[in-house]
Order: sequence, then structure tokens, then C-alpha cells
Amino acid sequence: MSDISRDGIHLTKDYYKDFLPTDLQWTVTQVDRDFTLYDLFRLVNQADTMIPGIFVTMGMLEFKAFWDQIQHDRDPDDIDDVEYLELYWHLNYDTRTTKKTGKPTDQEPILDLSDLLDQDTNHWDDPKIADLPNLMSFHGVGPGCPMASQDFHECGDDCPKDTGYGIEFTPVNNLAHLPIRVSPKVECYPPFVESDRDFHKTGLRLTIEPTLWCFITSIFWELTFAGSSPNEVADHMDKITDSIEEAKEHFKRNSDNENNE
Repeated sequence: MSDISRDGIHLTKDYYKDFLPTDLQWTVTQVDRDFTLYDLFRLVNQADTMIPGIFVTMGMLEFKAFWDQIQHDRDPDDIDDVEYLELYWHLNYDTRTTKKTGKPTDQEPILDLSDLLDQDTNHWDDPKIADLPNLMSFHGVGPGCPMASQDFHECGDDCPKDTGYGIEFTPVNNLAHLPIRVSPKVECYPPFVESDRDFHKTGLRLTIEPTLWCFITSIFWELTFAGSSPNEVADHMDKITDSIEEAKEHFKRNSDNENNE
């Protein structure tokens, strides 16, 4: 049974039965461990029966096409790399640059992207200036270190326990069974301090619970990033695959030519 109170919305598998359009303004404070992407689609499909086309306000113009796709069984060759889907906040920091002989306090903002190609400068994120998008980021998460398959894997004690996966090209029927998690914490970098002052870590952590509209729209934004319909997503993926194959063939021909010289 769903729970909407002063404490916010509790998303359960049966929440769609009690959904009201006015719920979109309220904060999602709890998500059951078994609330999946399919449950989210079922919720939006229920909302569409109340207000036809409401999914357009959530950023998915072709919801019905995705709804049809998510009804299908998983593809036989789908791999179990992803354990769950995660919504999280991502701060975008300004990029700063300074001459390699300079100090961090000599920084100036990058005004021209061509400056990034300048080999005589250092570039890094400036933790003093950042913006926070009004939508969350969304990806898949699976167990294991992302560098574990590399020959030079040397993480040591800091080896990450999870790997993030982009899911914008994955058919939603292969994601339907995955539970959704929310990470409401926003980690802020500590800002630089002048070289003649003592350093004090002044970074902070914000907690921002998404509204139900933000929750749904953030997910739909990622799922439609590569195309507004499943067919467009598949076509985009085919083009990328073809380009990769062409690049591989190009490098192979060049390598063969060099070996024959």
C-alpha cells in the first residue's frame, strides 16, 4: 500500500493504484527494495489513464512505444552485469586552467575550449564554482571494480566495490526487472585556499530528496538520451557499432600496410 504523508512519498509496487497527479510535487523519501523499472512504467501508464499524454511533461514523447517494449521478455543473450539502477546527483564544476609553472591561486577560467589542447597549461575542476542540474543522473550499478579486467589493475585498499554502467542504449525490456535505488547525497569538493593560509577542509554534503516528477523525469531523460523511441535508440546503437567496426578495419589496414613496408 502506498504511503503519502508529511514525510513524503513511499514508492511500493502497489503505489500506482493510489497515484494522483498532484503527487508529482511531493518528495520521494523511500523506495522499496523491490520497486523496479517496470513498476515505474506501470505507474506512468496509470497516470496516463487519468491525464492522457501526461508522460510528455516527464520528457518521454513516445512513452507508448517504450511501454510496449518493456512488456517483452528479456533478450536471451542479455548479460547479468547490472545489479540495480541508481539515481544520483552530479555536480558540474567549472574547468580552470593555469600555466604549468603557476600555482593553483593563479587560475583563470577557460574561455575557449581550444585552450584545453594547450600543452603548457594545467586543467582541473574548480571546486569553488559549480552548478547542480535540476534532474538527477541515472545509470546501472554492478558488483566489482571497473578496472579489475585490466592488466594494470592496482587499486589496493581503495578498490571500488561497484561498477557504473551506461544504460541509455539498453532496451527497457532488459532493464525492467532491475530495482531502482536513490542516492540523495550531494558531495561537494572542498574549495582551494590561498597558499599562505592554513588548509581547512570545508567541503560539505547536501541531502536533496527528489520530487516524484524529478524521479520519473530523470529516468526518462536517460532512457531517451539516444533517441525518442526504442527504434531510434536501436538505430543510433547500430550506427555506433558500424562506426566502431569501420574504425577497427581502418586500423587493421594501416597496421597491415606498416608491417608490409
